[in-house]
Amino acid sequence: MRTITVTENGVSVQFDVHSFGQGAPRVFFTAGVHGDEVTGVYVAQKLIERLAEHPPLRGRVDVIPTVNTASMRCMQRRCPFDNVDLNRVFPGDANKSISHRLAQAVWRETEGADYLVDLHCCGAHGLPYFLSVYSEAERIRELMGRITLPIAVHSDGTEGQLFLKAARERNQAACIIELPGGGGNGAVNLPVAGQCLAALTDLLRSFGMLPGEVEGEAPTFYGAPLDAECGGAGLWMPVVKMGETVCEGQVIGTLDNKPVLAPASGMATSVRPAAYVRAGNLWVMTYAVPEQLPSEI
Repeated sequence: MRTITVTENGVSVQFDVHSFGQGAPRVFFTAGVHGDEVTGVYVAQKLIERLAEHPPLRGRVDVIPTVNTASMRCMQRRCPFDNVDLNRVFPGDANKSISHRLAQAVWRETEGADYLVDLHCCGAHGLPYFLSVYSEAERIRELMGRITLPIAVHSDGTEGQLFLKAARERNQAACIIELPGGGGNGAVNLPVAGQCLAALTDLLRSFGMLPGEVEGEAPTFYGAPLDAECGGAGLWMPVVKMGETVCEGQVIGTLDNKPVLAPASGMATSVRPAAYVRAGNLWVMTYAVPEQLPSEI
């Protein structure tokens, strides 16, 4: 294990890098970029334990279980020192605040990896899924096809995210896995964590890095995720459940007893529970739409 320290004007942050094996392929796992997304941190820690007991048969695996340690100690998304969202400033900048410097250090550590998987959380009310710009590069799609979680989504993400910069600027096969859990109370979704750990184990098995056969099933690929809003403030009551197929125009719930309709067809990946919604936060459901690939893929 190596500990990397980043400083700025008397403030310092650290993260640990656990490395197993050597050579190619090189697979890099990161977690805890957002300090309150702790299901991913838990999975990364369990993966380290597994690799310590069963080192890679070939290639190299690196794991940073908690990138943003200061944020995790405060159980918050942003860095407590500069209030910056770390996953919006990659590849970082040594001349800016501590989060930018931390991003640069992580960027340098992950350089040279063949595959990069970044673990995050999608909140308490969603299904696990993973995403990347898989229609832009067959190598990314090939990586995602090896991860045995059921839902693979195409997404451009947001500028400054680690996976997006790695994919587009370094031509790495990179993706994000989004897991239920997280939030300020430090909740870990243990069943989903186990499911994710099994999927990461399958990924390494598919490369011949760990013994055994792949046990899970390849994912289903979907296009860009869509958010459904209820259209106004009031009492939201859901009708659909996570994992259900939704047709365009179908009633997905009600707002003050008036129907809210699905704007397109797809599968509900996240459904807001019964709640009073307000202006500025009208989201009630996220769903994945069927895959539409460009002609060259």
